Amino acid sequence: MIPILEQGLLLALAAMGVYISFRLVDLPDLTPDGSYVLGGAVAVVLLHSGHGWGLSVLAAALAAGAAGVVVAFLTTRFKINSLLASILVMTALYSLSIRVMNAPNLPVPKFDTGKIFAYEQLTGGTPLDDLLGNFQVSFEGTGLKAVRIPFNNRADGKDLALIALIVAVSAIALWIFLKTEFGMMLRGYGKNRFAVKVLGVNPDLYAYVGLILANVFVGISGALFSMYSGFADVNMGIGTVVVCLASVILGEIIFGKRQPMYGVLFPIVGAVLYQFLLSLAMKYGYKIGFKPSDMKLVTAIFVVSVIAARRFKKSEVMV
Repeated sequence: MIPILEQGLLLALAAMGVYISFRLVDLPDLTPDGSYVLGGAVAVVLLHSGHGWGLSVLAAALAAGAAGVVVAFLTTRFKINSLLASILVMTALYSLSIRVMNAPNLPVPKFDTGKIFAYEQLTGGTPLDDLLGNFQVSFEGTGLKAVRIPFNNRADGKDLALIALIVAVSAIALWIFLKTEFGMMLRGYGKNRFAVKVLGVNPDLYAYVGLILANVFVGISGALFSMYSGFADVNMGIGTVVVCLASVILGEIIFGKRQPMYGVLFPIVGAVLYQFLLSLAMKYGYKIGFKPSDMKLVTAIFVVSVIAARRFKKSEVMV
């Protein structure tokens, strides 16, 4: 149960990014399929360079946010549809991620001295030292580097507590931001762009902020997932948008017309539920001929079905 919650909460961060682009600012963005991988690639490469995991995650977020800048630039400057612009950027990020890793995949660096040492014995400090700084320890006569990552993958609750803390802080920060005057204008931009323009504000600014913020969350998710799983792979982002959108829709179904914290809870609750349903399908699906590889197909069908049902319901109401 603990691994399900951990993976669901990691997915929730990416789902929050998709929620921002698809719901808050109403700019459909497929870049997360690429920025998710870019975030993981940047984080793992920096870990190989001996940097702390905190700095690696921060750099991953900035790299993913830069992808959002490009999409916003193409959308606002050249008036390219956001879907097409994001497809172009997503395609470019595939090659860029391979360039960053210098390979299609890259494992998180590990070390093995043949002996078990306490953290303090290895580093001469505490686990809180140099969290964001250059964390590199050379073992005498070996040349090995000790790289500290935040996860131990022992299902003892420590990883879950850390991931839950990161998600909670991210959600609260986003909620507080959306309560500000700028955040209100950002939400207004998603509802009615013309109204924002009438107020004398350049609507392009909100397109930039929305897409940057969305991809920053996705980049953080990709970086943390790579550390959690032990690798970054150029194919790990395939279907990210669809899965995250399914998570958002599940959250919307659960909460109905209520929008606690401006809907920030939708992707979090939905992502955990999605991961739980995925685990059930993988564990018991064989009884009905279900294979793990079918999950993305089922997810896509679910998203299409829900959207079609909503459109059909609106058509009935209008009649």
